[in-house]
Amino acid sequence: MNLVLERIAGSATSKKSAAQEAPLTPLTPSTPCVSRVHLSAVLHSRQDEAARERIRRLFHSPLGVYVSQASRDHDDLRLVFDVAMEDLDFTVRTLHQVLPEAVIEAVRPRVFTHRREH
Repeated sequence: MNLVLERIAGSATSKKSAAQEAPLTPLTPSTPCVSRVHLSAVLHSRQDEAARERIRRLFHSPLGVYVSQASRDHDDLRLVFDVAMEDLDFTVRTLHQVLPEAVIEAVRPRVFTHRREH
């Protein structure tokens, strides 16, 4: 499974027209501007013993170390994985092996607000 992330070259605040905007460029693991991403997934399940077993299976799998947030919204289990770009393919494949019923909602660049550019 191959995923392609894209970024818009240029600033969101620039006053260029859509025709003048630079085209979308693919992000690869070697792209220096994104080192980590947040992968959001949702799993629809009732709050029962089977759901608790799925969560246990997730946290005891190799993906357990990548889970940065897990929350329940009624019958949905929402998960956020904090993943290095080079581990994204592994994460997606393993997620579908461990929790095949999980649906990936989004993959977004992780923003480090506390870091300054020098």
